[in-house]
Amino acid sequence: MHYSNFDQVLKDLQGINQDIEDIRQKIVSVSGVSYASQDARQVALDGLQCDIAACGNWICVLMSLKALSQKKYSDNFEEEYRKLIGSGLPSIQAEDLMLDYLRNTLTIKVHFKIENIFSNILKALSASPERSGFWHISNAILQQADIPTNGPEKDTLTALASLRNSYHANGMHNNTSLIVDIDQISFEFCNGKPVKCASWKHIVVIIRANISILKSVLLANKVSNLRNEIVDAFAAGN
Repeated sequence: MHYSNFDQVLKDLQGINQDIEDIRQKIVSVSGVSYASQDARQVALDGLQCDIAACGNWICVLMSLKALSQKKYSDNFEEEYRKLIGSGLPSIQAEDLMLDYLRNTLTIKVHFKIENIFSNILKALSASPERSGFWHISNAILQQADIPTNGPEKDTLTALASLRNSYHANGMHNNTSLIVDIDQISFEFCNGKPVKCASWKHIVVIIRANISILKSVLLANKVSNLRNEIVDAFAAGN
């Protein structure tokens, strides 16, 4: 379930970014929307690529500094490494804090961007969710894409939302219990209990799965037939 090293994490993050790139190119060919436009689809996908790339870059920086320190100082690298990363903590503890921050931040930012593009698409389709909140937004967008709202796609979207929501409660899951299996990895959310399915492996797997659903939504007939630019208020400067 866990990665043996961060080279594997970086490889998978790069793979997800290539998947996103493929979606962007497909949107150009199917919808006729310019790759460099301020269309909400391209803006959201570009933002996702930037977040994922930045996370990978920071991991590379940290691992490179450690490798340089080890090469130069061998068994006595600890003090130099701590100086390079600017921490007074033991290097292992400092690494954990920094990497946990990256993992948690990536989870939140990816989900925010998915929620935002769903909302922008629904506006463009003049389709409103029944109520506010991601549960209803995801139901509405799946309906527009002719994807069942009671299938694995809904569960996968809800699992990522549950990870995001757990940060509101300092790592606790305070909603309905849920178990979702994605690529033979289990995501278990028990009401009133801490969330324990947020390792790097979990995060990479669930992000990849959500990007796959995003692809299905963006290339669904109703969405791909939107030939005019979909407005993103921030990108438009509103």
